[in-house]
Amino acid sequence: MNNLVIGSEGFIGKCFCTYLEDQGEQVVPFDIKRGSNEDARTAKLDLTDIDRVYFLAWDVGGAKYLYKEDAQLDQLDWNITLMQNVMNQLQESKKPFLFISSQLAEEYDTVYGVTKRLGEIWTRLLDGVFIRQWNVYGPLEENTIRSHVVSDFVHQAITEGEIRMLTTGEEKRQFIHIDDVCKAWHTALEQNLKGKHDVTSFEWIRVRDIADIIASHTGATVIPGTKVGSTPLTPISGKIRNWNPTVTIEDGLKRMIDEAKEMYKK
Repeated sequence: MNNLVIGSEGFIGKCFCTYLEDQGEQVVPFDIKRGSNEDARTAKLDLTDIDRVYFLAWDVGGAKYLYKEDAQLDQLDWNITLMQNVMNQLQESKKPFLFISSQLAEEYDTVYGVTKRLGEIWTRLLDGVFIRQWNVYGPLEENTIRSHVVSDFVHQAITEGEIRMLTTGEEKRQFIHIDDVCKAWHTALEQNLKGKHDVTSFEWIRVRDIADIIASHTGATVIPGTKVGSTPLTPISGKIRNWNPTVTIEDGLKRMIDEAKEMYKK
């Protein structure tokens, strides 16, 4: 298989490209981070020898970016333009493709959720495949406004000896390790799934518990915030056949911490 991965340089995209190569498949990376000629909002995609397309690219980040009030219009413009360009070319080529949606597609309080829902509808109209991705952890990210909560906690624990939380941590989330995510995406497109399917651990855990596990492996002090977070009421829509998550939260977090310790030694 020759796979075009749109969004190949993101914190998930890099791992997914490696996964495909480990399966003996070919990867054609495509990402604006590689050069302006690979801006998927405007670029002409060469789909001639491509067997499958994975549509990962999006204006995305952790909650502190997704819910940022003054970033909403920019997110809307970016994601709508991106979809128009990519989806129109997928329609013309009729190549099998997987669109990466989100559990937030059930919610309408952010541009991110609304545009992901639109992407699902567009995918269905083109007879493509989409999955709803829940909270991914595993890869270490650069600590920025776009980074995600687990990576932020690990970074703080290793570099500062403290985990300063934005909330009390009582809110719950479902987290899924990158290794399980990669296998799920590949399986979903292989099966040509139709309908809504979730890629998650299917287990709720408090954000405070995530911080406490990281602290137990690093000796860091957890400092809860005062803001009360909310637990999303997103329903589980469906499970991918012949796929189940295998990496426990304890094991996955320990891997991240070990990687971070090695990285910060250098």
